[in-house]
Amino acid sequence: MTDIDLSAAIAFHQQNQAMATLVLTRVKNPLEYGVVITKEDGKIERFLEKPGWSEVFSDTVNTGIYILEPEALKYFKKGEVFDFSKDLFPKMVENGEKILGYIAEGYWSDIGNIEQYRQAHYDILNQETSIEIAGKEIEPGIWVGENADLDQRAKLTKPVLIGDFSRIKPGVEISEYTVIGNYSTIEENTSLKKATVGNNCYIGPGSELRGCILADHNYCHGKNNIFEGAVLGEKVSLGTKVTIKTGIKVWPEKKIDSGSLLSESLIWAKKSACSLFGNNGISGIVGYEITPEFTAKIGTAFGAQLQRGSTITISCDNFKQAKVLKRAMVAGVLASGTNVYDLGTIPLPLARYALVNLQAHGGVYLRVDSQNSQNMVIEFFNEQGIHIAKNKERSLENSFCTEDFPRAAADSFGELMFVPQMLQPYLQGFISSEAKKLIQKANFRIVAYYENSSLSFLLPAFFEELHCEVVPVSKIEGNQQQILEEIKSTLQSHQATLGILPTHNGEKLMLLDENGEMITEDELVAVLSYIVLKTSPKTTLPVPINASQIIEELASEFQGKIVRTKAHPRSVMERTVQEKLFSDMDEKYQHHPQFDAAFCLVKILELMAKEKISLSDTKKLITELHITRQEIDCPWEEKGRIMRQLFEENQSNDLDTTDGLKIFHETGWALVLPDAEEPVFKIYSEAGSLEEADALAKLYLERINSMQQISPEA
Repeated sequence: MTDIDLSAAIAFHQQNQAMATLVLTRVKNPLEYGVVITKEDGKIERFLEKPGWSEVFSDTVNTGIYILEPEALKYFKKGEVFDFSKDLFPKMVENGEKILGYIAEGYWSDIGNIEQYRQAHYDILNQETSIEIAGKEIEPGIWVGENADLDQRAKLTKPVLIGDFSRIKPGVEISEYTVIGNYSTIEENTSLKKATVGNNCYIGPGSELRGCILADHNYCHGKNNIFEGAVLGEKVSLGTKVTIKTGIKVWPEKKIDSGSLLSESLIWAKKSACSLFGNNGISGIVGYEITPEFTAKIGTAFGAQLQRGSTITISCDNFKQAKVLKRAMVAGVLASGTNVYDLGTIPLPLARYALVNLQAHGGVYLRVDSQNSQNMVIEFFNEQGIHIAKNKERSLENSFCTEDFPRAAADSFGELMFVPQMLQPYLQGFISSEAKKLIQKANFRIVAYYENSSLSFLLPAFFEELHCEVVPVSKIEGNQQQILEEIKSTLQSHQATLGILPTHNGEKLMLLDENGEMITEDELVAVLSYIVLKTSPKTTLPVPINASQIIEELASEFQGKIVRTKAHPRSVMERTVQEKLFSDMDEKYQHHPQFDAAFCLVKILELMAKEKISLSDTKKLITELHITRQEIDCPWEEKGRIMRQLFEENQSNDLDTTDGLKIFHETGWALVLPDAEEPVFKIYSEAGSLEEADALAKLYLERINSMQQISPEA
């Protein structure tokens, strides 16, 4: 829906003698659109089709309105699937054609989902568009159609629109942003607010409608409550005293009995969510957002995306809530006709290993959020044991939200299989006989806390095999910092070699040296990089965009090559698999030291044993790091605009747009990364000193803060 002046866009196209002109506009949330980056003269620099937040460098998006010269049609072949944004425009750019972007003034809204459809009504009533509102404005903000019958005892609060021949009975309250179509009847003592009611609808007496949408020919008998975000398709019939809860959808031509409480969509789509997936899978509060019902349904949707007869692995950490929800997930997947290997309660790295070795077609892991025990995280993996790609996440979201997936017949449900112990082959796969002998000979004494970790059943036997003496730290009722303090105290009293604290899913490892000093995550990535480059010179090593620039110096020393990936673990893992850096004994599986606490520990112990050095000495193998990590709040709707402005302001600097916006300065670099889950920007910076790194971070924190103080119009 738009009132953009297309004549002005055509004039721009003709004056600049372009082969193609894309009409562009600026939006608050560019994620669901094709982002287009242009130069000052309008020349298009880059296309980003439905980017993630880390790829958003502009809030200027493609409206889908194109002005083309006839010659553009030579790029098409009859009968061939061909897309404007993905195929035509990139080919034209490649051939040197003149393609411009025209940033249009005026209103534009892609009303392709419920939220935008609802907002379009509000925008029209607010007269934010030049679209003419039907009916007569009987008083400011109140429009009434031809032959509409309004009882004098009805109360209307602007802005509202009443359609032609509609009847509004006594005691009705029609509050702001309500639209009622033609030939509809609103019976006595009914209240509507921010409701959109179609043509030929009947709303019985004593009903309450809030922020809902009713398509044409809905019949509500009376005393009905329909709440925010609910949508009723055409020809739906409600008995009396029916309650439709928030976000529920009712498909066309359904009949709902009197007294019903509808808390689940009928048929399809439990809820309309703009995004289920965050930084790592789907997360939410247990019992509210992540329920057994939700988990079973997302399991069915995931299983249905695979070919019938496929097999996936399902496992979880050792928290009770994860175990309960795993059962719901198993049931949901089996109901889709997909088979399940139940791996039980195991560390996530072992789950990845099992998935690949069992030749499963995908996997699911459920765990409690390490930062918030009230939150559950559900992670989905492909056949390589890596998080599913973004396009697969979106496909799963759409499938779940519309429940538009096939259901298996009763005799076609999947088979449930329990897997024999895979721990030994997993451990043996990453410890060579030479490394084992070196570590056994070193007689390390390790202080370990793994009370809440899924590694708790693995590590004792693991340490025993490596002849490491373990000093366990008993369970502590405290936060992570208190646990680390206890490990430090135990380290010093037992004169131990090092201390470890793995995350409860067995992915990440926190290390304390013999002095009780923490090895930071950045230092650990650099040390692991040193190990790879020294043991395999001239290798190509993938590291995330936010890792230290010092790794490039190490690569130069060992004639290696560094490839920067997105910060998301998926990107690092995909490239690690591609380079075959940490192959298993039979080369079926690639280990990932950054995301496998046990494997990471073996590599560190092997380095210490081989070089005959302490853990604190490993930091001396690399240059001292000065990296800071900070974040700043920013509303979702401002992120795109701010990224565009930062991108435009820093054109004279050396930039890396692999993930977010990495800006290089004489003193170091800063990375501005929009977060996918929270309304924040994450700022990473590195320089020759901590003071300089802080100064770089502060520069962008203050700039982002100042941008938020200025309205887009200003």
